Amino acid sequence: MSNISISLPDDVQAYVNEQVARVGYRSASEYFLALVQRDRQREQAKETLDDLLIEGLDSLDRQEGIEATDDWWEQERQDLSKTYQEQ
Repeated sequence: MSNISISLPDDVQAYVNEQVARVGYRSASEYFLALVQRDRQREQAKETLDDLLIEGLDSLDRQEGIEATDDWWEQERQDLSKTYQEQ
């Protein structure tokens, strides 16, 4: 495992200490690791969304798109709701 050293202004250090105590992290290192992991997850989610948007635009270029009617949106909502209820 590698170490990294950072300097923080006093107010930021106080905030980090508050978060460690409030959330229950064992240390500032654990808190920063959690922040980095969340950032990685956010970046991966963004990349996935970008890929899906490009795929959708490409399908429109190939004239493979569908009309998003009110009924279609309602079915999508029901399908997503069912998916999240199963998890």
